[in-house]
Amino acid sequence: MTLDLETRRPVRLISRADFAAYPVWEWAINEEESLGQGESILRPTSLDSVPLGMPGHFVVGATATLSDGSVLPACVEVHVRTNTAQLAPMFILMPDRHLDFAGQATITVLTHYTKVNGTRPVSWELAVPLAGKTVPPRGKVRESLRLRAIRLVRRLGMPVRLPGSPSSHVL
Repeated sequence: MTLDLETRRPVRLISRADFAAYPVWEWAINEEESLGQGESILRPTSLDSVPLGMPGHFVVGATATLSDGSVLPACVEVHVRTNTAQLAPMFILMPDRHLDFAGQATITVLTHYTKVNGTRPVSWELAVPLAGKTVPPRGKVRESLRLRAIRLVRRLGMPVRLPGSPSSHVL
């Protein structure tokens, strides 16, 4: 794949193959008006690490480890501010869709995919390091407070009252 206008992708259409070819993508922010592209367009880079030192906003290939031990392709957003970077997991790249890292819908799809009840992402690792580092950064994925509370209530055997429902339901 050559780096030209044809390689631009909307963030929701970027694929596993795109990240295999180019692990570091950047938001095409300065091209929105001149090229008639929307705010969600990414362009590939030829970088083999995430640069530090200058502000930048990247979407980087990664892997997600699931609670059942499976590993799936993913992507992480990296926001660089001079010599620091904030990293936030974005999507797990399924063959037919992107799954947000958090949420009940993700757990439902991953449970169906792995055939293991309650499967969820538990950690992630970038495919490339930050500039000047030898090991790619990694992080843990925390469940939402709501999901942790529901699991605690289930474990205690208490009924869960869902907002807007007239009666209690055990989830």
